[in-house]
Amino acid sequence: MSADTAAPTAAAGTLGRVRSLAYYLGAVLGTGVIALPALSYRAAGPASLLAWAGLVLASVPIAWTFASLGRRLPDAGGVSTYVRRAFGDYWATASGWWFYLTIPFGIPASALFAGQYAAHALGAPRWAALAAAGGITAAVLGAVWAGVRTSSTIQLVLAGTILAVVILAVAAGLTRADASRLEPFAAHGWSAVAPSAALIVWAFAGWEAMSYLGGQFRNPERDLGVVTALALALVGTLYLAFATVSVLALGDAAGGDAPLAALLGYALGPVGEALTAALAVVLTVGTLTSYATGAAELGRSLGQTGSLPRWFGRGRNALVAVTALSTAGLGVLGAGTDTTEVLVRLVTAAIVSVYVAGLAAALRLLPGRGQRAVAAAGLAAVAAIAATCGWYLAWPAALGAGAALWSARGRRGAARTG
Repeated sequence: MSADTAAPTAAAGTLGRVRSLAYYLGAVLGTGVIALPALSYRAAGPASLLAWAGLVLASVPIAWTFASLGRRLPDAGGVSTYVRRAFGDYWATASGWWFYLTIPFGIPASALFAGQYAAHALGAPRWAALAAAGGITAAVLGAVWAGVRTSSTIQLVLAGTILAVVILAVAAGLTRADASRLEPFAAHGWSAVAPSAALIVWAFAGWEAMSYLGGQFRNPERDLGVVTALALALVGTLYLAFATVSVLALGDAAGGDAPLAALLGYALGPVGEALTAALAVVLTVGTLTSYATGAAELGRSLGQTGSLPRWFGRGRNALVAVTALSTAGLGVLGAGTDTTEVLVRLVTAAIVSVYVAGLAAALRLLPGRGQRAVAAAGLAAVAAIAATCGWYLAWPAALGAGAALWSARGRRGAARTG
C-alpha cells in the first residue's frame, strides 16, 4: 500500500542513484507483501502467478511514465498537480478524495495482516488476530496523535528489512520447491486470474513516487531513468520470486494466514514463526504511521484549498476523520472472515482510479510522441486492471460524484461572490 502523501522527501538537488533507489524501493515495498500472495493464491491457486507476472509487466510503462513526468515537470504535488494541470480542479479534487477517503481503510487491513502472523505464531484463533489488528491500529493512530513521525531514514530501514526478510524467505523456500505443486494450475478456473490481479495491485502501488522526486536529483536527466529501471528489476524480481516460491514450496499452504513465516521456518526453525510475527508487527506499525500521517496531512491540505469542507483544514480535524474511517474499517473486519478482501479491493479500486487519472494526464502533458506512447500503454494496462475491480469501482465513482457536487457548489459560490 502507498499514498501520495507518504512519499519521502529530500533536499533539492542532492539525490544520487543509490539513495534515490532506496527512496523508490521504500515507496513501493510495503507490508502488503506479507499477505497479498496468500490472498491471490486463495483467489486463483497456482494460476495467480500469471497475475503477478502480468502486474510486473504492467509496471514498466506505469513507472516509466511517472518518471518521465518527474523529469519533465518536477513538482512536490505529484499526481494531483499533473491532474490539475491537465484536466482542472475537479479531477484534482476527485483524485485527492480517492486517496484521503480510502487510505484509512487500508490501515486496519494491513494491521490484520500482521495480526494474522501474531495469531499464527501463538496458535490462536481469528479473534486474536482481530485483537492484534485493533491494537496495532490504535498504536499507529496514537503515535500520529502524539505527533510521532516516521522519518525518511526509518522508512528506508523498514523497506530494507522487508527486502532482506523476503530474500531470506525465497532462499529458504527454494530448498523445498516442488514443481508438482503447480498442479492443477488453474484450480479455480482461468477466469479467477483477473480477480487475483485486482487483489495484489496494492503491492505495486508507489510507482508514482518518482514524480515527486524528479527535481531532487543531482542529475535527473542522467539518473532518473537508470534508477527507475533498477527499481523495476528489483521489485518485479522480488515479488514474482516470492509468489512463485510460496506456491512451489508450500502448495495449498501458500494461501494460509502466514506464508512468509512458513518459508522462514525452513531457514530458522521454530524461532522463524515468532521472529516473523514480531517483524510483521514492527514493520507494520512503522510503515502505517507514515501512511496515517500522510493521509492526515493530505486531508488538511484539501480542506485548506477548498477541495474538502474547510472543517478538514482546521486544527487536527483531518486526523479525526482518518481515525473515524480507520475505526470503521476495523468494524468491517470484525463482521466476517472474508471482509479483509473487501477492504483490500476497495483500496485497490481507489488506487487504480488515481493511476488512471495520472496516466491520462501524462498523455496531455508529456511532449514526445514516444513518451506519450509509453503513457498510453500504461493507461491501457491500468484500465485493464480497473476492469478486474468490478463493482468495487462504485466506491471511487461515488467519491467522484461527491467531488463533482462539491466542486459545483464551490463554483456557484465563487460566481455569486464575483
